[in-house]
Order: sequence, then structure tokens, then C-alpha cells
Amino acid sequence: MLAESYDPLGAHLDDPYPFYTRARRTEPVFFSPRLDAWVVTRFDDVDAILKDPEAFSSANSLRPVRQLYPATLAAFAEGYPRTPDHVTSDGAAHRRLRAPYTRRLAPGAVKAIEPSIRERATALVESFAAARGADLVARYAAPLPLDTAAALFGIAPADVPTARSGSESLFKLGSADLSEAGEARAAAEYVAFQHLVAGYVRRRRATPEDDMISDVVAALAPGGGPLTFDQEAELVGTICATIGAGHITTTDTIANAVRALLRHPEQWDLLRRRPELVPNAVEEALRFESPVPTIFRRATRPVEVAGVDVPHGADLLLVFASANRDEDRYPDAGRFDVTRAPSRHFGFGAGVHTCVGAALARAQARIALRVLVERLPGMTLAPGHTVRLQPSINVRGPLALQLRW
Repeated sequence: MLAESYDPLGAHLDDPYPFYTRARRTEPVFFSPRLDAWVVTRFDDVDAILKDPEAFSSANSLRPVRQLYPATLAAFAEGYPRTPDHVTSDGAAHRRLRAPYTRRLAPGAVKAIEPSIRERATALVESFAAARGADLVARYAAPLPLDTAAALFGIAPADVPTARSGSESLFKLGSADLSEAGEARAAAEYVAFQHLVAGYVRRRRATPEDDMISDVVAALAPGGGPLTFDQEAELVGTICATIGAGHITTTDTIANAVRALLRHPEQWDLLRRRPELVPNAVEEALRFESPVPTIFRRATRPVEVAGVDVPHGADLLLVFASANRDEDRYPDAGRFDVTRAPSRHFGFGAGVHTCVGAALARAQARIALRVLVERLPGMTLAPGHTVRLQPSINVRGPLALQLRW
């Protein structure tokens, strides 16, 4: 049965798409004992759940796929308690936590910073172009969105490595298949990130600046007095989560797009000849290889999904990676095609929880691809390079992408 064989961190990590095709056709909603969740694979069913936040809560959106090790919990005790953020909250709490980010991440505001993003992207490519080869993740796809996030939030360059290791560790915890020691180390790195952000929060409380941290502090903890511990914990939690989500998923969007283009060289050749197709290519990459392949929801009452009864309190795993290749939604869904007319997909979710940073992520991906088309048109995948994907249920992208040109 599909339910017993589903293994998103093992057998179905590298290429889950044949499994999802079979699921959509034969058992589009099934219960996975491994995840203790109902798995939802078709576009229309995923869409309906995302657009009904009253029946399907987001409180458990990023829950671990298994229990954390005791050493991990001990490491967490040295930091701030986990609090809801705009991804893991509902209703009025969600609106309150999301609001401080909307002004600087609105399309008009993003348009204004596109020249600086392009300047940063060009400088990154120039730093390794003469080497005739590089790991594109380490040298380009990761630094570009991380540096952009640091600039928006007001993180000093010297603190960027701590922000990167801590935010990446957050997405590993409970999602990747880590050893006990590796998981505890990831927790410690995240706690170091928390304490770094806490320092920024306290300084911005005392002396606001023109950055996102100041916006969030002013909106979520108005006033001028000292912050309570609970206020500080909430601010640290939402800022850490947003920085992490913003740069990690954008890194994966860029890397997934380049990987898809180079694995389909006729598409890369077409893009080189017609760079005006870059926006199409970004949308197709988001559909074809979603950087967020799954997300959880929890039923707030007994519900029916595609004829299946789901009990109150049950978790559902919405599989964007499957829904984005639903044949009933997309003609020739399994084909990567940069000329495909853009249509709605779940690259940024849907409904009230649509990614608040979607405009910024799209802009960075478009700029990143355009600079590569212009500066490294001859790039190819390095011969013999085996692409390993992040062992995660929450994010999908290559750990490294070795290229030659």
C-alpha cells in the first residue's frame, strides 16, 4: 500500500514524483503511519485546505517529523522558548505577526531595491567567474539571498555567518534525519542565532534604525520601556524564522532553477537566446521543483477531504511537490518548459498564508538567472557530480551544485 511505503526522507527523497503520480491516480489522500499524518497530493484538495484556515489550522505547519532527542531539548533550554510566528499561527495572531513585514516586502518596495540586488549578484559571479568552475550553492545561490536579508534586517556583515548557520539549523531540526549529536549541534547553532538576534532587538528598542528589525520591534512591542521576557521571546522567534525562511527557500529556488535548466539543456539554450523568458523560467522552476515541497495543517474539526474522513485534531501533510505536477491542472505536468504560460502554483503556498516574501524571492531569482545568462552562458553541470538534496521534508534543494563553464 502507498501508506506503508511512503518515505519522504529516504526512498522518496531524490525523486518522489513517480510515487506522487501513482498516489494522485489511485489514493490521493492516504494516512502515513511514519508521519502520523494524512497525506494530500492533488492540486484541488491542497488548494481547498489552504483556503479554509478555520477548518485547517497552521499551528503545526513546521512540526518535526519525529520526536527530538533529549540532548537537543537540553540545548534548546539555553535559548528562548519557541513561540508562534506568522507561519505557525492563525486568525488575528497571524495577521498581527505578519503585518510588520508587509511594507518592506511589498512589490513596490522590492522594485526599489532590485538595482542593489543585481549589483550584489554581479559582484558574486565576478568573484568566481575566472575559476571556470564553482559550487553554485556555496558561491552564489546561498550568499545572494542571505546578504539581501541581512541588508533588509540590518544584520552586520560580521554576524551573517551566525545568522546563516543558525537559520539553516532551524530548518534541519526534526525534519532532517540527523544523528543525536548532529541534532544537538544544530540546536546549539540555532540558540546562538537567537541570542544574536536578541542583541539586535534590544539595541533597536533603545535606538531604532531604518531596518526590518526596528519595524518588527515597534509593531509587536510598542512603547519605550524595557521589553519583558515574553516580548523578547516573541520578537526573537519571529525574526529568526523570517530571516531563515527568506534566505533558505530563495537559495533553493535559484539552485533548483539552475539544476532544472542544465538537466534540460535545450531549455538552457532557449533561455540564453531569449532572456526575456527568465520570469517564465522562474515560475516554471517554482512549479516543477518546489523549494517548499510540503507543509502541515491540523484539522480543527472532523472534515472530509476527497471523500476521506479526517478526524478532529489529525495532522495533514499537504504535498506541494505533488500538487504542482497534477496532470488535471497542468498539461504535460512532468515536463520542464520555460515557455509554459505562467499559472498559479504552490511555490509560495496559497490563501492567507501565501508567503509574505514572495515578491522579493521572485525578484532575486529573476535577477540571479539573468546575471548567469549574461555572465556564464556556457555553464554546465560538472561531469561526474552527483547532486545530493537536503534531507528535509520542509525544504527541497541541492546541498551543492558543481558547475563548469
